[in-house]
Amino acid sequence: MSASSWIRRLGLLICCAIAAGCVRGPYQYSQFHASNQKPAPSDIHIVHGQPRPKLDRVAKIAATPQRVLHLNRKVNRHELSPETQAVLVAYMCQNDLADVQVHINCYEPSEQWRLLRENDRIGPGWRYTLGSLSVIGYTVLPGRVFGGDRYNPFTNTLNLNSDVPAVVLREAAYAKDVHGRKLPGTYVAINQLPFVGLWHDTRSVSDVLAYAEAHEDWELEKEAYHVLFPRVGADVANSGAIVAPVWWEGAAIGVGGSLVGHATGRTVAARRSMLRARRSKALESMLAEARESREPSEPSEVIAADATDSLEEGTLSLAPAPPRVLFESPR
Repeated sequence: MSASSWIRRLGLLICCAIAAGCVRGPYQYSQFHASNQKPAPSDIHIVHGQPRPKLDRVAKIAATPQRVLHLNRKVNRHELSPETQAVLVAYMCQNDLADVQVHINCYEPSEQWRLLRENDRIGPGWRYTLGSLSVIGYTVLPGRVFGGDRYNPFTNTLNLNSDVPAVVLREAAYAKDVHGRKLPGTYVAINQLPFVGLWHDTRSVSDVLAYAEAHEDWELEKEAYHVLFPRVGADVANSGAIVAPVWWEGAAIGVGGSLVGHATGRTVAARRSMLRARRSKALESMLAEARESREPSEPSEVIAADATDSLEEGTLSLAPAPPRVLFESPR
């Protein structure tokens, strides 16, 4: 089967997956610890990788395909601006994720092995099998060079390289999803199967969109449509590409899935923008009507004008009225 045929067949599947997973209601904040008090920003542990000019230049060159695929130059930038970090910290505090470590542009295999051993949220059976494979992958294909943004549930670590708030929140939303499971190791293992992993992908995107709406942050919401939908499209396409007969057809299918995601995301963003504009116009109309209803009526204005003219002309008498007679005196 040709790549074009695969793309056509997967296009509908991608749109259905995005539409089904991104249906959202009122935003639900999480609370994972016994105390009802949310963590403070200072409780979020953030680690920054040390600058290595030669390695960083290679990393930025290696990240070029992902920037082109996402049409965003801040993807795999290998550093996070203070504004992006502030958005991430606020999300983690509001969703009680202070136990998740944030590593920005880091490469520390020994630290990952230590975190793997100490993470008691996931059973040792899953940690020392799939978890060990995840750390080996981190060591052999470091994000410090090849980029990528991932939450590793086995080490409970956010490994980030993109200066895109929607992207880093998607990974934090996956951490929130895993934290809320009674059997997190089993949940993570099942979601690593082809196609099944799309469930947590779409849940994470839905969480980011609902969070943006709850905070009335249109820029974050629009960015999610523009950047996260292509990622979901590529994930759907790559899941189907495993049956492609040759490698280049698989690559073409992945690119096609990303393009379908771009088209879907921009279409949804345009519709949401139109809806916001209509709501804003309706609100302005209601406020204008309310202002008009509070203005004085026309007869009152006329009476006030006549009184002012009489005072100016000296014809309005302000003499006190004669006293009323209550009892007549006898004659």
